[in-house]
Amino acid sequence: MDLRIVNICNNNCAYCLEQSLRRKEKFLDKYNIFELLKKEENKEILNFFWGNSLFHPDLIQIIEFAKNIWYKNIGLLTNSFWLEKYSLEEFRKNNLTSFWIYFNNFQENKHNLIVWKNWIKLDKLSENIKKLKQNNFFVKIIIHINKQNIETIYKDILILNKKYQIKNFEFVNYFPFDRPYEKFKDILEYDIKENRIKIDKLFLVIKKLQLRVNFVKFSREFFWKYKEFYNFNKWILEQIGEEDLEILESEIEPFCKKENRCNSCFLKNKCKWYGL
Repeated sequence: MDLRIVNICNNNCAYCLEQSLRRKEKFLDKYNIFELLKKEENKEILNFFWGNSLFHPDLIQIIEFAKNIWYKNIGLLTNSFWLEKYSLEEFRKNNLTSFWIYFNNFQENKHNLIVWKNWIKLDKLSENIKKLKQNNFFVKIIIHINKQNIETIYKDILILNKKYQIKNFEFVNYFPFDRPYEKFKDILEYDIKENRIKIDKLFLVIKKLQLRVNFVKFSREFFWKYKEFYNFNKWILEQIGEEDLEILESEIEPFCKKENRCNSCFLKNKCKWYGL
């Protein structure tokens, strides 16, 4: 079960699809959460997604409640800000054993450019990743590939693997149907052909280190000769939601077309607006 319990985050990442999903309420009421959890009978895996769930004031009570019904494996998506406010042993005691951590790259100026709010500092993020691994938590690194990290991403995952023993990664292409990207386009959008060598190095590092990876919302041309990674059953998590279908079938020219974002869209070959 995937569950959203917060509508708040310390970062405000330029690529984040959260901007179109945020609600006025910062936290879902814990009693509402308890009712939602009880409805999902016989499910053993629970994942807290969206925002930074570490901000929820009742997080410990929530995971304790989940453990006491039937959830045996609990995971949490976060940029790790506020991790130091919690006891890792208490997390483990209540079956929270997995973390999905957002990461951009190891160049501090580019890290700050992307998150640009009350960001978690790069050194603190690195420290938290190390701390979780040293305490034997499962850690998966989530990297949104963009113009600021495309040139060094193969180096970054090499460092994450060798220095922090990370073997699980998810790579995400920035989402074409979220908030208009006009003011972010120059810092996000990259050209696949111009970065072919760097992308190829990414695949070579993945193969050499035998990393476990997922790719989310990339076009076929991104993979090029590495077709074994373009496998929907194993590697790709291309979720086409209702909002995606609405854009594809829209009678009104969508803002992503107006902003000329077609080349970075994984659905361009299925969209009637592409090429017009």
